[in-house]
Order: sequence, then C-alpha cells, then structure tokens
Amino acid sequence: MRRGYAGNILSVDLSNGYITKIPTENYTDRFIGGRGMGLKTYWDDVSGNVDAFDPENRLVFATGPVCGVPGFAGSRWQICGKSPVGNQFSYCNLGGSWGVQLKFAGFDGLIVFGKAEGLVYLYIDNDRIEIRDASALQGKGAIDTREILKGELGRSVRVVAVGPAGENMVSYASFLADSDSSGGGGLGGVMGSKNLKAVAVRGEDRIDVADPESIQNLKKRVQDVKSALSLEMPSQSTEKLRKNTCYGCIDGCIRANYKSEDGQVGKFLCQPSFFYSIRAQRYYGDPKDVPFKANKLCDDYGIDSRVVETMIMWLSRCSKANIITEEEAGIPFSKIGSIEYLDTLLRKISFREGFGDILANGPHKAAEIVGNGSEKLITDYMIGTGENEVYGARLYITTGLLYAMEPRMPIQQLHEISIQAMMWAIREMGMDNYLTSDVIRAIGKRFWGSEIAADFSTYEGKALAAAKIQDRQYAKESLILCDFSWPIIHSHATEDHVGDPTLESQICRAITGKDISEEGLYEVGERVFNLQRAALIRDGRKGREDDSLDEFNYTVPLKGDFGNPSCIVPGKDGEPLSRMGMVVDRNEFEGMKDEYYEIRGWDVETGLQRREKLEALNLVEVAEGLNSVGLLA
Repeated sequence: MRRGYAGNILSVDLSNGYITKIPTENYTDRFIGGRGMGLKTYWDDVSGNVDAFDPENRLVFATGPVCGVPGFAGSRWQICGKSPVGNQFSYCNLGGSWGVQLKFAGFDGLIVFGKAEGLVYLYIDNDRIEIRDASALQGKGAIDTREILKGELGRSVRVVAVGPAGENMVSYASFLADSDSSGGGGLGGVMGSKNLKAVAVRGEDRIDVADPESIQNLKKRVQDVKSALSLEMPSQSTEKLRKNTCYGCIDGCIRANYKSEDGQVGKFLCQPSFFYSIRAQRYYGDPKDVPFKANKLCDDYGIDSRVVETMIMWLSRCSKANIITEEEAGIPFSKIGSIEYLDTLLRKISFREGFGDILANGPHKAAEIVGNGSEKLITDYMIGTGENEVYGARLYITTGLLYAMEPRMPIQQLHEISIQAMMWAIREMGMDNYLTSDVIRAIGKRFWGSEIAADFSTYEGKALAAAKIQDRQYAKESLILCDFSWPIIHSHATEDHVGDPTLESQICRAITGKDISEEGLYEVGERVFNLQRAALIRDGRKGREDDSLDEFNYTVPLKGDFGNPSCIVPGKDGEPLSRMGMVVDRNEFEGMKDEYYEIRGWDVETGLQRREKLEALNLVEVAEGLNSVGLLA
C-alpha cells in the first residue's frame, strides 16, 4: 500500500447493520481518491435505474491522500451520490476536520447504503463502529444535533449531520459538520432517506508519507509562492470576524468565524453571509446580526442557502404579482427581510408543512406546480438546479462549457477563471496589484492553453481552456486540495507573477510515492472527468442535447455579476472590455462545443463518448458498461 492512505474504506449497510472494510488500493492507482474514488464506487454500485431516495443509492464520504498531511490545505472531503436534483450523480465538498478524523480513525472513505428501520446515527471511534439509535434527535437542527452528540461523546468527536430538511428529503437539503462546514447538491435528502441523522467520528492514527524531506521542502516552496494577494469577500460587521482555519491549512484564508451580540459563533463568509443582507437592511435599516442569523438558520434547518436565495426572489415576485398570497402560503411576505419571514419559510420547507411541501421540490418544480404564469417569473437569477447564477457565460465565455457539462454549479472550476479576472478588473479600477494584462495573458498560456484564452472578446481558445481547467480541477478534487488555495495560478514571488502548476503533482509524489508528473496528474483528472461523464450519461443525460445553457444566457442581456458589477474583462491585447448588456451567441457556443468534443475525443454529433478514448484512459469496464446499454457513440 502506498503512503498517504489509511488503507481501508468503511462500508455500512443500514438495512441489516452489516459492516465491512474495502481495501483503498482498489481505487488509488487510477483514481487517487476523493471525487475519483467516489465516482468509481458509484459506477460499480449504483445502476442507472436506481432513484436518489432508493436504499440502493450509495452515499460516499471520501478523503484524498493529502488529507491529514499538514501544510497543504488538503483536508477537504467530499460527499457523492445520486441526487434528487435531476436524479443523477452529484457531489459536494466540505472543509473543517471531519474528514481528517475519519482518516485518523483508519478509513479513507465511508460508503453508506440501505435504510435503517428507525432514525440512527453512525459512531466511528477508531476500530469501534456502531449504528446507534437517534430517535431523540428526530426533528432537531443540524447545529443542535452536532452539539448534542459532542456533549454526549466528547468534544474531540467530529460530527456531520442533517437537519429536518434532510430528514424530510427536501430536494435541496444540505449537510453541516464541525466548523460549520456545509455541503449541498441535494445530497442531504439522500442521507435522510436512509434514516441516517449523523455520522460522528474520532481517530487517533496519523498518516505516513513516502518522502518526509520532500514534504518539508514543498511546504516551504508553497509558502514562498502562495500569494498574499486575494479577494476580500463582502460581509457584515468585519470587526466581529475572526480567522478560522481548517486542519492542515497553509496560512489561513478568508474563512472566518463571526460572533453575534448574543454570543452565537459560526462560520460567516461568501454567499451565505450576504444572501439575506440587502433584504434585511431594507426591513430593519440597521440589520446588525440578522444576516448572520439567516446564515445559521439555513445551517440548522439543513437547507442550501443558494437555493433559498433564489426561492425568496421567486416568491417575492409571485407575491407582488398576486399569484401567491400570504394567506394561501402561510408565509408573511409583508415581512420579507425579517428573521420571522425567513424562519417561517425555512420551517415550512424543512418540515413540508402546507405550502412548504411544494417549495421543498425546489423553485423550478414549485413554479411548475403553482402555474398561473409563476414560471415566467424565473429569469436570469437561477440555473436549472435552482442555485443562484454567478460567473456565467455571458461574462467569461469559457465558464459556459463548465456549467454545461456539470450536474450542478461547478464553483471550483468557475473560480479558476473568475477570481483572476476580478482581480485584474480591480486593478483596472485603480486598486494596484500585479495582475496586469500581460500577467493575465501569461496565465492563459500556462494554465488555459493559449494567451487568447484570456481574451474575453472572442470564443477562440475557450474550448481548450475549459478542458484544461476540468482536468486540473478533477485531479485537485481527487487529491483533495482546498479551492481557496489551489491551484496557485499567480504569485508575488515569481518573476512573471505566474504561479506553479507543477506543485500538485510534486505533493502527490512526495506523499504517496507514486511517480507522477504534472501531465500525469492531469491525465488522472481527465479519467475521473470521463468517468463522471459516463455516470451522468447512464443516469439519463442525453449528451449534446443536454450540454446546454439555461435559455436566459442567449436572450437576457447581462446586467452585472458578483464581484464584477461593471462586467469589465480583458479583451483583445488585454484592453479593458465591458460585457455589460451582452448575451451568449448561440451559434458560437455550439461551435465551441464542436471543438470541445473533438478535444475530448467524443462524438461531435451526439456528445457521447467513444470506446477508443475510454480505453486510452484505462476505463475499459466503463466502455463495456456504456456499450451494454447502447450509450457509446
């Protein structure tokens, strides 16, 4: 067994209580860990005709080889499985230290399937593994559940739990773990469908590495090249924020804890920190702790704030159009922006009370049920999964292909384009930094395949850029490395200010002993991406027909974007270009897809995979599986 792994994956059948161990080495050679390990399990065990809430669906909790090795921000962990959103494979990514404790307990991953007769939680304390009664936790919030279990089992235990939304199989139910690490993708409802309330874990082991001396040298190298230049995320009352780092972080990031006036402490950053802030400000004048409280309500009910944000927007429009009234819904629309409004909305959804039972299906399905023109009130503020739309194709072009190929918003992939572009835009607006147009073009050449990939006035070079981003990000999601730190695309310490994309493969080699280069790591990423493509096709995705953008991208002019309200991007020769008011050119986008399929080695006409490409990626069994159901080109 190579270093960097605990050596086993824990498999738990909740239907009969049967617990087994699977050697991790069954997955490491081709897939490394993380997303790759989760996908391989899913491919082997979840057929296309299994529904998301079927007991045979697998919920895979996966770590990677970097998890538990300090200094590289590699202690992220993933949850994968078939989601009720589209009834297809999906995933989410969480931080904190739950994944580290699972690995220290001796397990690189956890596979859960079946369904318990009553509500239970899983307790893992090194080799002690028990399925325990959780009836006393019925209806409890995810935060309350976590704190109750830590009170009973000891503060050193780490807990991931679902709230009432997960128990009641809300389609956008989420997970919550220690450090308020949260994960969406609709998979919280899958955990609830198995009558699994929580997983509590504690471990005492440590992870060996293949080359300790190289590890120390790489830690120093990463510290040297990792730039202190980063985006400041908007938040409320920054004087109440304190830095909060996950296990094994490099040097901390924008992740922060907030302490409210009543003493409540919790994570408060990015979208969950401001999704309710404008409405709260309108209602209260001075919202004080309300945005934070709104964040914690979503966490405790166990419901994805991205979908809550779009649900509120849709409901507000329906209320103004008199399509849905307060009396019919039992929701105080006149108090939107208040804690009372949000708490009522979340409670009704999470417990499927009255009108909340309709809303539990997500905004698109709810609009279909409500009818009366309500579906026309969904415009360009949400994508097909119900999540809010940011960093889209109307602004960054390349991101259109990233959106089109995924079962949910691929935020890690989107960041590879958007963060660099936003930092360049900030410089153009007079806030000095080193991300000049020359640096952006150099980044395009090194990371995205060409300088023209960094010219957002043209569709040229964007197909190759998308493929390169996907391969790199899927390798990253298999290691697993934190999105806030990786890849290191730009640096204050290099002469040209371009980062070092070889670091991930060097870290993988030093930890595992696996002889792998930068290109070899990208090949792993391409393999994992193709495995996900095959899984999605088997789940019912129609290839080219479904590789599409939401219609608003072609018809609704761009009005602004998160972090870049003026929509300023590098154009030809790095000159500033505003894409305000622009839409995606349908013909250009289809031509970009042609080029993308050629790069991928897929059939251009159908978007289906070819046997030759899958076999070249050492996915022979996947080619056979697709061929057996007529889904190869």
